[in-house]
Amino acid sequence: MRSDRNLGTQARRDGVWPRTYRLEPRWRAALHGFGALALVAAVAASIASLRGGPPGLLVAVALGFGALSAYLVAVARVERLLLHADGVEVIAVGRAPRRLRTDQIAGRRTIPLQYGMEKLVLERRERGAKPLSLTFQFERDAALDAWLASIPDLDAADRAGAEAALLASAELGADEAARRSALARSHQLARALKGVAIGVAGWGLLFPRPYPVVIAALAAIPLATIALVVAGRGRYAVEERRNEVRPGVGVPVFAPGVVLMLRALLDYQVVDVSPMLAWTGAGAVALTALLVRGDAALRRRWFVPVLIVALVAPYPWGALNAADVLLDRAPAEVHEVPVLHKHVSSGKHTSYDLRLPPWGPIAEAQEVDVGRELYGAVEVGDVVCAHLRPGALGARWFVVDVCD
Repeated sequence: MRSDRNLGTQARRDGVWPRTYRLEPRWRAALHGFGALALVAAVAASIASLRGGPPGLLVAVALGFGALSAYLVAVARVERLLLHADGVEVIAVGRAPRRLRTDQIAGRRTIPLQYGMEKLVLERRERGAKPLSLTFQFERDAALDAWLASIPDLDAADRAGAEAALLASAELGADEAARRSALARSHQLARALKGVAIGVAGWGLLFPRPYPVVIAALAAIPLATIALVVAGRGRYAVEERRNEVRPGVGVPVFAPGVVLMLRALLDYQVVDVSPMLAWTGAGAVALTALLVRGDAALRRRWFVPVLIVALVAPYPWGALNAADVLLDRAPAEVHEVPVLHKHVSSGKHTSYDLRLPPWGPIAEAQEVDVGRELYGAVEVGDVVCAHLRPGALGARWFVVDVCD
């Protein structure tokens, strides 16, 4: 095997081993660009230190950004993939070269990352041996693509095996054609549910009008999806893992509940929180039991049902609070309360807060978000009325308004 690293890249790709693949030009440009920005920051910190700024802090900042700049430029210039006649080698900054012979490789996996990057994992044949992993941002040509294609695709094998097991289920249909057709329809239904869930969640989060309709839709989607999971008997995947071939329904199960919880926290002033927490816990456990019954894959790892309880809990909390408030038809108990203070809190959510003294069941002074209209209509020292209601589910709640 001939190895001459003094030859140019094109020469090595034309038949001389090893073939060298640098980072793609866009990634090299990005690394050089960020390196330049870090260098500018280092210079700026140095100048600020010379002009009388806190020397210890600014020197540390300058050194840190200088080191970052050097590292980014080194990554752009040094990191590369070497394709040998009998294997592959990875050159990276700050670590020894890693080389693996082709006959040592059991297969490859590709893991998508952010910003269009992907991670290549080369699994070893030796049991228990650590795989060779690298962020795959390198240039490619026909030779490298051919070598990668010669390595068994473990992701494809996993998907093929899972699909074969799913299509072996008689519950999907009488023969393979019918089962494939049923699976395709299930994927279409899951995609439709996901789209509806995302749309309704955005509606409920950004412009919840008409309010009862939005809340009803948010409450209905998870229940309908859970019923679909139970009826599907393993056809649908709640936990959408990599290489999953079943249609995933995680978004319509969990997303509307998060919005319901946010609406409950922003829109309702609930007095009796403890019973709501108890009902929420019971509801989360019951919903998780239904999901685990419908998707047996959730039982393979002991901690997954525990995680599902936490993820599904926002739904019963939001739905129960909404039902307690919106279905309450009992007359209100009115308490006149003076305004102690008022202020506007800005951030992701703007709140118009009145500080009220203890009244009725409220033992301590508290701030209540009353909305822009009421906030502008009252001043400190004015009296507002707190309308206390028993709640349709027995959890008292109140709303603050002007007194008649």
